[in-house]
Amino acid sequence: MTTIDQPEPSLRELVGELGADLSLLVRKEVELAKTEAREEAHRLTRAAALGAVAGVAALLALILLSIALGWWIDEALNTAVAFALVGALWVVVTGVAVVMARSAIAGLRPMPETADAIKGAVTGERATDDTTHRNVTPVNTTHQISDTRRTQKETAS
Repeated sequence: MTTIDQPEPSLRELVGELGADLSLLVRKEVELAKTEAREEAHRLTRAAALGAVAGVAALLALILLSIALGWWIDEALNTAVAFALVGALWVVVTGVAVVMARSAIAGLRPMPETADAIKGAVTGERATDDTTHRNVTPVNTTHQISDTRRTQKETAS
């Protein structure tokens, strides 16, 4: 058997093939990301619809149970007093829920990894893996950069 000697491709041809392959790869990745996003959106829509149905059902159950509790208390007290007590109970539950929601919102830090990555890119620092993202105060990176440069100039002098 004889092999036919094929000339080796030039650097220009190799770079052209690399560019074409890279372009194809990027297009395929974008298509995959779009498909995954569509599927995730469908799942999220389905979950939201089921959550809405569950919320409506829970609200109806809560209303009916509140009425039943009011009638049950009515056997011992006046009707108006019984339903006022049930209403006061729900005011207390609402107050507790508001306090808990405020504390939960105060502890939120949207996209902590992304914020840390951007901060690290601006300041040149990298976050360690053992750092937690809760209760971290935001840093004014503009002042931090100028302070770092000033310190570097002073140590260089």
